[in-house]
Amino acid sequence: MSSNGKIILYASYQTGETLPGYVKFALKHLAETDFTVVLLTNKRPLSAETLAFIEDNGIKLYLTENHGFDFGMWRRFLKDVANGRSSLVEFNSITRLLLVNDSIVYFQNNFADFIRRAEASTADVVSLTQNDEVRPHLQSFFLYLKQEALGAFYLHLLETPEQDTFYDVVHRLEIGMANVFDEAEIRTASLYNTHLRALFAYPELIAQGGGFIKRKLLQHRFSFKEKAHFIRQKAYNALNADYHKMILDAGLASDFKEEWLPKPVGNSTSQALDKLWQNAFDKIGWPVLRTAIKTKYKILGKPLDGDEYK
Repeated sequence: MSSNGKIILYASYQTGETLPGYVKFALKHLAETDFTVVLLTNKRPLSAETLAFIEDNGIKLYLTENHGFDFGMWRRFLKDVANGRSSLVEFNSITRLLLVNDSIVYFQNNFADFIRRAEASTADVVSLTQNDEVRPHLQSFFLYLKQEALGAFYLHLLETPEQDTFYDVVHRLEIGMANVFDEAEIRTASLYNTHLRALFAYPELIAQGGGFIKRKLLQHRFSFKEKAHFIRQKAYNALNADYHKMILDAGLASDFKEEWLPKPVGNSTSQALDKLWQNAFDKIGWPVLRTAIKTKYKILGKPLDGDEYK
C-alpha cells in the first residue's frame, strides 16, 4: 500500500452487507494505482466476502453515519484524520487527494489514464466534467486536487455545515467550491468537454471513450422536476436514450460483468407511462407553457433569463 501522500476517498452509500459489482470494479482498479484507497461508507454489518475483498485489495475502510451525502462523508473523514481521531492516513502528509463517489458507474478501467492526464494538466484541480448551470463549476464525482488546492478545499469543506438535501449539497458545496477556488486563484480544468451540458452529453462522453456514466441515467431514476428539466433544455433524447446498448457497443472492460450495470427502476408498464407523459410534455406541454411564460414577461416588460426560453 502506498504511503506517498496520495489518497483516494471513495464515498458510497449502500444497503445490505455487500458492495455492488460496479463499486468493487472501481475500487479494485483504483487500488492498482499508487494511491492509498479509503472506502467511506455508511455504518452497517459487512459480509465476510466484502471484508475479504477490501483486505485483499489493500483498501482502508471508514464506516460513518448516512448524512450529508458524499461531501458529508468526505468532511467527517478528513475532520477525524485532522483531529487525530483516525489514523487511516496522515493528514499533514497528503499531497494529492482524489475524491470519488458511486454516483458514476465506471465500466472501463481508465483510472490510471485519468490520473496521468490530471497530473499533466497545469490546473490545480481537475475533474472529468464540468457544468455551467448557476455558474461554471467542476463536477465532484471525480475531483483530483493537487497540493496547491488542498488548503482552500479543506477550509471550504470544514467550514461549510453538512447539508440535509442533495440540492443544498450541490449549491453550497459543489458550486460554492467554485467560488472559493476563484477567490484563492486556484486553477481548474476538466478532462472531457462536450457540446451539451454534461448531464445531457453522456452519448458523447461514451463515444469519446470515457468509460463512465451517471448511474441515474441507467436507472431512469429522476424526479418529475428533473425529467421536466431535461425536456425544458431540449434533452428529451438524452433522458430516454438506450445507454445500456451504448455501453455494450462501446465495450465493457474484460473484468466488468454486464449484470453489474444498474437496471431501470419500476416495471415495463410504469416505464411506458413515464415516456407517454414525457413525450406529450416535450411535443405539446412545454412549447405551450414556454410561449405563455414568454408572453407574460413581454406584457409585463420584464427580462426573462434562461436558455430554455430562447
